[in-house]
Amino acid sequence: MEIDLVADLNAQDDEGLGWSTLRDGRKPNRPRPGEMLLAGNRYAQAVVPIIAVDLDGQVHFAILPGSVEKNRHLLGGTGRLTHRAFACHSAWQSSAGTRTRAS
Repeated sequence: MEIDLVADLNAQDDEGLGWSTLRDGRKPNRPRPGEMLLAGNRYAQAVVPIIAVDLDGQVHFAILPGSVEKNRHLLGGTGRLTHRAFACHSAWQSSAGTRTRAS
């Protein structure tokens, strides 16, 4: 499976989200909040919902729990959060506090 967004999955921004930059993305279109991508590098990958894309090109994302194999079905078709992914993301937001960011 090809990585959509090259990222160090251990790197976190000040709010505890994973981050990368648009120039490290494989997709030509700017990702949108709620879109599900495969992020990581040759050492580790994860399915991630995009939380925000800053004007300067930083992409902020959460990392869904579980393996890529377990979450692969979330990457298909619409590119938007499925009900199950939204529930995972909502639970993560609740445990981490409310996050706001320009998108």
